[in-house]
Amino acid sequence: MWTTRQGRLAVVFAVLGGAGWWLSRSLVEEPPPRPRTHAPNYVVSDFRAIETDATGQPTRRLVAQQLRQFVPENLSELDVPQLTLFEPDGAPPWEIRAKHGLLLSGGDEIRLSDTVTVERAGTSLTRSFRLATTEMTLWPKRDYAQGDQPVRIESDRDWLTASGIRLWYAKPARAEYPGRVHISIAPTHSAAVP
Repeated sequence: MWTTRQGRLAVVFAVLGGAGWWLSRSLVEEPPPRPRTHAPNYVVSDFRAIETDATGQPTRRLVAQQLRQFVPENLSELDVPQLTLFEPDGAPPWEIRAKHGLLLSGGDEIRLSDTVTVERAGTSLTRSFRLATTEMTLWPKRDYAQGDQPVRIESDRDWLTASGIRLWYAKPARAEYPGRVHISIAPTHSAAVP
């Protein structure tokens, strides 16, 4: 038989255990995403837009199967967006594709998700480039892109995997890879050694 003191301790432990369980459940569960309370202000199928510089040369082109504009939020949803970033010197453009996209701040920020690829053809002086990830955010006016999800980059037979990327794609292009990086550099084919 329990004493009064043991009974009180059992009740205190039960209450503390229940409170701990409730607290752990409330910290782990995220609230479900809020559904949009209204329909888009307008919808454009087979969307195409080209931005040019002061001389009329294209700087970027955006194509999407569908664009849904939400004016109060100042955002647009894109289905299967394809963004082309042209180089001013006529070098091969950057071709960026994804299954979904969001245009924020009038196009100053572009969030891409679900099978994102970034490709650039090679030239006689540069190698081809292909990047694959699941999410990436671009700031086209800053010539900058960033992704916090795992990435894989391939160039000819070389490859690199990383836990994220920061990419400055204006010349000279450069990248940073925060966290762990794995790289494989294939040897070049050369004449046989006697």
